[in-house]
Amino acid sequence: MKTKKILLAAAVALLAASCNKTETETKSLEVSPTSLEFEATGGTVQNVTVQAQNVTWEYSVSAAAQAWMTVSQEGNVLTVSVADNNKGEQRTGQIRIQVTDGSKLPARGVTVTQQANANPPEMSISVNPSSLTFEGEGAAPQEVTVTSSSETLTWTAAPDETSGEWITVAAAGDKLTVSVADNPDTQRRSGSVVITPSDDAADSKAIRIIQEGRILPPSLTVSPSDPIEIPYNGIDGKLYVLLTVTAENTEWSAKATDAEGNALDWATATASTGEGYINLSFTRNTQKQPRSGILVVTPTAEGLNELRIPITQTAAPDHLTTLDGDLDLTTLGLDHGYSTLMPYAPDDTLQPTIQWELNLFSEGLSFNRNTGAIEGSGHRLHFMPVTERIEMNDDDMYILPDGEYEIVTPKPHPEDPDAIYYKDAWTIDKGTEGTTTWNKYVDFWYLEYRDNEVVGAAPVVSGTVTVTKMEGFENSYVFEFDLLDDIGNRLTGTYSGSIGLNVNGRQLPD
Repeated sequence: MKTKKILLAAAVALLAASCNKTETETKSLEVSPTSLEFEATGGTVQNVTVQAQNVTWEYSVSAAAQAWMTVSQEGNVLTVSVADNNKGEQRTGQIRIQVTDGSKLPARGVTVTQQANANPPEMSISVNPSSLTFEGEGAAPQEVTVTSSSETLTWTAAPDETSGEWITVAAAGDKLTVSVADNPDTQRRSGSVVITPSDDAADSKAIRIIQEGRILPPSLTVSPSDPIEIPYNGIDGKLYVLLTVTAENTEWSAKATDAEGNALDWATATASTGEGYINLSFTRNTQKQPRSGILVVTPTAEGLNELRIPITQTAAPDHLTTLDGDLDLTTLGLDHGYSTLMPYAPDDTLQPTIQWELNLFSEGLSFNRNTGAIEGSGHRLHFMPVTERIEMNDDDMYILPDGEYEIVTPKPHPEDPDAIYYKDAWTIDKGTEGTTTWNKYVDFWYLEYRDNEVVGAAPVVSGTVTVTKMEGFENSYVFEFDLLDDIGNRLTGTYSGSIGLNVNGRQLPD
């Protein structure tokens, strides 16, 4: 009997130990109830009991419901309250309960439903003004009044996501003060302040914020600003200089004057204010003295001084021309010519080239064959093209070959007195000044006459003459001129017509 009692006691102890171990290892998580329903208004409170065995837990409220649902915990009881529903539609939220100790138990949820408001009150906010405009720099804060339709409806304000760096807000009562930082740019910028009501039954409002660009102080610069130095015949063949003008908040004008403020007669400043540049144009200096002036740029804004840039133009080198600019030969009215071919019989020597002497005249001017003088008033072009040896043709005529003739410096005579001297074909010697009155204008010259006297002259020192024989006319040609005188004036144009022909004093028929 004693042995049986001992065995029975051991069995009871083993059973008890087994039961305690099972109870300790069991884990569970339950909530009750799993759903709550609230009236639209009234402020009632309801509880949720969390039954947790051998686990720890926590709760969270769904994001959409956090604005109107409040949950607090005391022990294993969650107390749930809701704000009045001011909308005419039902709303639903979730409370989530989940373990926090790593137990593999599913989360539990409580669905909270609040009924729609059968007579929803008006919930709205208004702002006045709805937009604000600030100066670019040093702008004073401005105030906005925010009006709620209900005393229980509150609001918060903040700049939008892109404007937080330069817009700040401060709220007090129904007033919202908006401030802006200085605008670092000259362009205006814009943003907004968003007013968010405490009840989502009311719509948010946005206040438009505009800030003007930074206003730069008046300024005026000209580039280049160094003194302007002009060669007598222009810069790279151009008779103008472009200067860039940068103006901020000022109008401006430009002029070229002498030291006393009088307009120059050789330079003009044209202001293109809309495009920001000055065209300083000038003429060639045909005088043997330099000349000077001042480019004056005048702003209209107060506090800015005018800019004065010295202008100088170098003196012309020693020259013979009397022209003070380019000459269009076509406008001179050249309408007839006279030419001489030397020698009459080019095959009686060993010279490989021969030379023509041509004179082109305008009406009123002619060559006196008896005296060799130029008589009358008008214009004359004198030049002497060199060609290869040519023979008289079957019509008893010599033909000036077609082609381009280049104006060149005359070849020096050979030192050997027995050497044959000849000029190169397809050339025309440049104009030079002779040593005697009757032979003053040697080789290529443009000359103007008045009553038998030369009143204007220009030696041609470079360029080309292109010759084309006119079909059907024995002594008629087309001459195209592209010439420069000794200070760079261009003489261009065309002559079409007869040049006559005189060979060693024998006049051949036109």
